Amino acid sequence: MIKFVERSGEPVGGRLVYDGTGFDTEPRPPGCVASVLVNDLELMLDEDDQRVVFLTGYCPHPAWQQTTLRPPSSHRGSLRAELDSPMMPGVSVRLHPWQEAWPILVDPVSGWVRLGRGNPDEDREGVEFAPGAIAVLEGDRLRAIWLRPEQLPALSSS
Repeated sequence: MIKFVERSGEPVGGRLVYDGTGFDTEPRPPGCVASVLVNDLELMLDEDDQRVVFLTGYCPHPAWQQTTLRPPSSHRGSLRAELDSPMMPGVSVRLHPWQEAWPILVDPVSGWVRLGRGNPDEDREGVEFAPGAIAVLEGDRLRAIWLRPEQLPALSSS
């Protein structure tokens, strides 16, 4: 089981973008060698202390469900992943099996995207750990990731 621990500190700078098929952080900070996968979104880990430094990855918008979202209150900090085994360069470890992929919600008005378990209204507080990214924890488990890229893709109104 992968555990997450919130720490004090400042997230690395940059900006979160969406390119039509996925999210990316620009510029990418150096030194990340492995990741934790949430669906196909990679939480990139710093090689020194396994701190989540930035995110990138495939997240196609046609599968997103449109709704009204209110992000949780948040504070700036850092997020550290505690893995069951030593981090291996170039390896991504899945947080959950692919069959248990988290639903992805989007609010085209506010610009927020949420990947997570449970009701978004129950996300009380989070830590802004990377540009445009907030993590919500339940104890040492990741409950949700809130993302606000600079711009959302054009979404159909279905």
